[in-house]
Amino acid sequence: MFAIAQQKSITGKVVDAQNEPVIGVSVLEKGTSNGTITNVDGIYSLNVSSGSTLVFSYIGYKTQEIKVGDKTVVNVTLLEDSEQLAEVVVVGYGVQKKSSLTGSVASVSSKEIVKQVSSNVASTLQGRTPGVDIIQQAGVAGADVNIVIRGAASFGATEPLYVIDGAFSNSGLTSLNPNDIESIEILKDGAAAAIYGSRAANGVVLITTKKGKSGKPVIEIDGSYAFQTPTNIPDFLNAAQWRQFANMVAENSGLAHAPENDNPTYPDVDTDWAKEWIQYAPMWNLNASISGGGENSTFSTSVGYLDQTGMTIYSDYKRYNFRVNSSYKKGIFSLSENVAITHRDKTPTTTFNISLPTLPIYDSEGRFFSGGSDYYINPEDGKAQNKIAPLHYTDKYNKVTDIIGAINAQLDIWDGLKYKFSFSGNYSNSHNYTHSPEYYTKWNEDGTPDKDYGSPKNSISESRGEEFTYTIDNLITYNKTFAGHSIDALLGTSWMREYNRNMSISTIDDLGGTDITGFSNVDGKISAGDSNAALLSFFARLNYDYKDRYLLSASIRRDESSKFYKDNRVGYFPSISAGWNVHQENWFQNRVVSKLKLRASYGELGANFLSPYNFDAIAYGPIPYTLNGKRYVNGRSAYLKSRDLTWETAKTTDIGLELGFLNNELTLQVDYFVKKNVDLLAQIDLNLSSGQIFEINSSREKPYVNSASVKNTGWEFLINYRKQLTKDFNIDATFNFSTLKNEVLSLGENVQPITSGAMSSFFNDAASITKPGEAIGSFYGYKIDGFDAEGNFIFSDTDKNGIVNANDKVILGNPIPDFNYGLNLTMSYKDFDLTMFFQGVSGNEIFNQKKYTYYFDYSNNCVTDVLNAWSKTNHNASIPIMKTQNTNGGNSLPSEFYIEDGSYFRCKNLQVGYNLPKSLLNKISFNKLRIYAGVQNLFTITSYSGYDPEVSSNALFSRGIDNASYPNARTFTFGFNASF
Repeated sequence: MFAIAQQKSITGKVVDAQNEPVIGVSVLEKGTSNGTITNVDGIYSLNVSSGSTLVFSYIGYKTQEIKVGDKTVVNVTLLEDSEQLAEVVVVGYGVQKKSSLTGSVASVSSKEIVKQVSSNVASTLQGRTPGVDIIQQAGVAGADVNIVIRGAASFGATEPLYVIDGAFSNSGLTSLNPNDIESIEILKDGAAAAIYGSRAANGVVLITTKKGKSGKPVIEIDGSYAFQTPTNIPDFLNAAQWRQFANMVAENSGLAHAPENDNPTYPDVDTDWAKEWIQYAPMWNLNASISGGGENSTFSTSVGYLDQTGMTIYSDYKRYNFRVNSSYKKGIFSLSENVAITHRDKTPTTTFNISLPTLPIYDSEGRFFSGGSDYYINPEDGKAQNKIAPLHYTDKYNKVTDIIGAINAQLDIWDGLKYKFSFSGNYSNSHNYTHSPEYYTKWNEDGTPDKDYGSPKNSISESRGEEFTYTIDNLITYNKTFAGHSIDALLGTSWMREYNRNMSISTIDDLGGTDITGFSNVDGKISAGDSNAALLSFFARLNYDYKDRYLLSASIRRDESSKFYKDNRVGYFPSISAGWNVHQENWFQNRVVSKLKLRASYGELGANFLSPYNFDAIAYGPIPYTLNGKRYVNGRSAYLKSRDLTWETAKTTDIGLELGFLNNELTLQVDYFVKKNVDLLAQIDLNLSSGQIFEINSSREKPYVNSASVKNTGWEFLINYRKQLTKDFNIDATFNFSTLKNEVLSLGENVQPITSGAMSSFFNDAASITKPGEAIGSFYGYKIDGFDAEGNFIFSDTDKNGIVNANDKVILGNPIPDFNYGLNLTMSYKDFDLTMFFQGVSGNEIFNQKKYTYYFDYSNNCVTDVLNAWSKTNHNASIPIMKTQNTNGGNSLPSEFYIEDGSYFRCKNLQVGYNLPKSLLNKISFNKLRIYAGVQNLFTITSYSGYDPEVSSNALFSRGIDNASYPNARTFTFGFNASF
């Protein structure tokens, strides 16, 4: 009773220097966990003990302590903290004021990310920062996304290093919940990324997730419902058009008409297979979090659920997220931890298989229907199998569970000297499963199934994989400011281990009954792999500035990797950078120019993009061989490897200019970079006498050597305008623009040009080539000099020797845009807000390989454009004569016929939101409630004839090759953001 008598209620209001209420200020009774936060009007109420002290804190403002005494009302005016207000960005193993940065670092706020609903965080970065290219196959549920920073420059991997709250991520950004993200920093140049050494050759992406704040717990709930529709589907022939077209092709090919085209069994059938593949595709997204803390500790916990139905039948993607972050500080000791668990469940998306429109999907009894060879123009094309039936009967999924986290302990030793211990890790478990039961799609007259149609065998294939990586870091930092001098020093060691194990199994014989999914005595194929690697690192960095005018930074990292032979394991990766904040000079007085900063950097980064044990040759045997007509079985063959393998090295030079006008309402940032990668791992051809194993159409047997080099150069521009135009109207506009030139300087001695996969199973010609003097994955084929008298392409004799063959192929274009750009507009008026985001590319080409399918492969339906092909009555055409011989080569060989302009301009996101007024929020006890509606991919302006100009997630040799038909999604979203 005595304790209760000493309690009293304190109320008050917290405002800023302009007398505006400050929302979410932490009000804490000192020495206890008793606290609250201010509401939308800056008002708070808290029961405290007599004689207590209240602590008021908020980011960007100085913390204030006020003794309660006899007061019952305590009003506070918070003052801005100039040090906190100086924009801080996350860098390797720490943070740094943006004004002190000398490297090229791009920041993306979580406010921009959450306004775009996506199954992968990486796709939301597209067009938001210069020099960062997002490569994806658009519209696919749970699609893979590749981030390429300042151009691809390695023949191994192109993905950057991902670091989430200090832990290295094996799954990129796929496992992240966008609502958990506080900020994303992208380290683009060598000076910024060199502290990560051998893992940073492709740049570094740093993710910081949301943390709790001291005060009363805050609950946030975000939810949205969306539905997806295809942005574009080509026009395909209907049944009548197909019969007319098919008969014309048959006549051009010297074949008889297909019986089903002249005398159809189902004359009324006109199947639109494109529509049959499309399904209603909703997407649900729900996230909830609770965060808060006391005087010495904070916490933040969140859960998330995403359910995306694919636009094609039998496809979907689900993601489940859980994350917890916490921190504790007492005196000179602090402890923090973060852990996230993600489970992804994906039924793989199927590509469009556009069958003949004359084929029904079901027979008269409702069973899946397949047709005989009498449906095809060329009977040798086989059986007209039902393309949907396999998806209906097959049970298939890909499941991945990711666990990533870190624990950090820090000791403040003395006057800016700190020691930090960190243990972080990432565990991934994948499970892929496919069960194909026995089923049939055609029946004989006696009712028995025709076993040539469908799947006569019950089979299973299954694979599992595990990947575990852990890192132990020991860091000593020293931060001191004296007489205008600021020093920030880092000294550290890092030990990393990675383990990988995988196994797969598949049946060879029939399992038996349709529902049997296990086997013990049935023959099968088994494969397994097990590997591990280690990396030991020592590193140091020194940042210095004088009065925030003259800036200098230098770092060095020594890495030792077990992936190389013992004599070549060590690599050194230095960097140095400098900057000059000219506007901080006493003599710099300019009413218009409020900021002028010059900076330059040079850094070297390493790469070991190869599997463990690649320096050890492997012998196989006994292998049978024949000599002088006699058979022997004691032969040996080998996968030869080189012990001279060493680090790939990326050498990056960057020069930057930063300008601010009108008190930084308008800012401009310009960068020019040169990135040269040397000692790239490339594969060489060996003589047959070497004993090396050779496999047809495979590069697996070719040993790696450090021989190639690639150069990327480019300009980057970033312009921002931010202003409060009136009391109620604000605008924030950001425009970015970047250019890139990619060139292969050398492949090395005995290294043959690298090609993409064969276009067709009927011929080995590839669509792209990588060779010196050209961009990686340049398109390669024949020039066309019109038509001959029979309507066939005349391929150009470029070497003028009177013979047209493979030596006449030339570079036809490349998939790398001349420039990328993005424009983000955010406006708010009173309680309304509007976001518009536009993005595009220009100057790149696309190799539309689907033209082979839709013009030359007559086992599928064709696009209506084939009706405009060359014929005896139509010589004014751009399409060659339609005949079955096209399937095997000839007119269908890679040529400029497939090359199209890949430029596009897209409205990537449009969203309108409304924040409920404070008067209403107070009545329902909410701090915030915002409702919104938006649409993604509202429109696209392009001349590309395929489904969508974003055609592939491959960033290397197959980039820009459209061989997987799938439309992009136009997504309509309705949602809310609430906190209380």
